[in-house]
Amino acid sequence: MSAAPELVLLTIAYPFGNKVETFLEAEIEVLAERFRRVYVLPSHREPGTRPLPANAELVEMDWLERPAGEAPLGALASRRAGRALAWTLRAGADPRPYLRAPRAYLGNLARNVGKARSLARFVAERGLGSAIFYDYWFENSTLALALLRAERTVGTAACRVHGFDLYDERWEAGTVPFREAKARGLDAVFAVSANGAEYLERRLPRLGDKVSVQRLGVRDPGRPCPPPRSGEPPLVLTCAGLTASKRVDLVPEVLAALDRPLRWVHLGDGAERARVAAAASRLLDNRVEWELRGHVDNSAVLDFYAGNHVGALLSLSSSEGLPVSMMEAQSYGVPVVARGVGGVAEIVNDATGVLLAPEATPAQAAVALRTALEPGRFDPDAVRAEFQRCFNASVNYNGFADALLALRDGTRPSI
Repeated sequence: MSAAPELVLLTIAYPFGNKVETFLEAEIEVLAERFRRVYVLPSHREPGTRPLPANAELVEMDWLERPAGEAPLGALASRRAGRALAWTLRAGADPRPYLRAPRAYLGNLARNVGKARSLARFVAERGLGSAIFYDYWFENSTLALALLRAERTVGTAACRVHGFDLYDERWEAGTVPFREAKARGLDAVFAVSANGAEYLERRLPRLGDKVSVQRLGVRDPGRPCPPPRSGEPPLVLTCAGLTASKRVDLVPEVLAALDRPLRWVHLGDGAERARVAAAASRLLDNRVEWELRGHVDNSAVLDFYAGNHVGALLSLSSSEGLPVSMMEAQSYGVPVVARGVGGVAEIVNDATGVLLAPEATPAQAAVALRTALEPGRFDPDAVRAEFQRCFNASVNYNGFADALLALRDGTRPSI
């Protein structure tokens, strides 16, 4: 058997900070076991640094020192920039979004050409031409990586695709940048959900064979959350950033419709906090105890499940990829009530919760939540069995490592 290769992992900020890419913390443990060494190259610097496995190294590239939004516009005159534009348009991309917002897309292109130059130097200095390169996102340093892969500067390159980097509606100008060029240059694009893979394949009719599914996962806590205490009202948990698309502002209306004693805790923070708090103050009477805890570390989320009987996790989000927050609930045997957007239907089924229509109203969500909170309605062990089958981190991330290693023997992308 050949020696394990090295892995270069490109991230948005991980291991910097504590709010971004928290789900990589479980994945990198497995990757570090399967690869000889892991180099982690974030795109942005944030306060604080999370610990890495012993054989993983944080590499602080020169792009970290560039002011946010700054792009080397002279890079647009390069052959790499022309190649990315040509690949995008020849693959049938709609040019209208690029014409509507040329500064945004040309800035994105210039940054990636600049990153490609820096990344090529790094590869040469470290002798990493035969390493496997993996971007955690489909919109990060991905275009730079795709260009270098097509030039044979790197030998194997792939990425994941989640949500914001997948769905066009998440982009104000109308489309994910240079999707076609990125897919053409990379060996593989791994969607975290079947829904995401289907979406991408429809938009990449000439490159769809590069798309496949590799789901995320969470650690197995080994047991469900504790049983309810006598006399305590049911606990409803919401866990998401307080952004417009998460629609947490609708939760008070749902809880008010249940017309019963409840406890509601929200984990997460964001720009919509005041709006959510105002809705709760207006709509919830003194029978509902509610708390907006703000941002908490992922470990604190898991501690919350371990120390509380959570009756249900509720999500009214209008857009999702494959939510890890729902996987975590499932790992503790907690049923999920959620709108069926993105890949949610791959997590929520009749055994694990109540799947709502994507456009479900708060009144309809209230009916579903009432069902989920009925004593004995969902068996925690059955919910956990679904987690073990689909979202166990050790199983999924070892499978993903197998897929990355298999790419070394695959077909090289065309130039």
